[in-house]
Amino acid sequence: MEKVKITQKKADAIEYLLKVRGWSRESIALGEIKRDAQWVDGTPEEGMRGFLDEELLKALYIGYEAEPEFKENDWVTDIKTGKIARIDHRGYDGELAWVDDDEKNFFDSPRHSTPSEIAEEKERRFFAEHGREPWELKKNDILNDRRENCTVTIAKVIDKEVMTVLFTNGDWEFYNNIVEDSDWRVACFADKRLDVKTNE
Repeated sequence: MEKVKITQKKADAIEYLLKVRGWSRESIALGEIKRDAQWVDGTPEEGMRGFLDEELLKALYIGYEAEPEFKENDWVTDIKTGKIARIDHRGYDGELAWVDDDEKNFFDSPRHSTPSEIAEEKERRFFAEHGREPWELKKNDILNDRRENCTVTIAKVIDKEVMTVLFTNGDWEFYNNIVEDSDWRVACFADKRLDVKTNE
């Protein structure tokens, strides 16, 4: 049979009762199933609350895997939807990760996000704050080229699909595919500039 997945809080409670309090698996099972045990708030044993009988028996006699712990500000990905968000001040209650997502208040099947997922979500949020899709660039946006350590202005967007743009910088101009080149960063969006008209 397969090990049961339980919260870290429940796993800590079992370990506490077995190793610190010296209870046997049988006494833990009987104490919980008969509801004879009085789990004390604020101690590791309070994690015993909420166990289903079958879940507890499997954990005690077959084995268990503690689900990963989540805390405020952790980036999580919802396994069902693929959405990525950060856990907010409401935290994780063992089942739901309360998140800062605009569409969903919580994820009911979270996992820790990978570094690439986090970077992608941060980029999406950055552009969304300015009313744009990721790497949606417009005329008069200013970009910073980190390789050359210079800023350039977009004179024209040539191809929106692959985001090829025409840059100008003083006396010269050149084309570049921005999306495939990770050395570019937005320095200023056109609508935030005070030195140009943005209604063109």
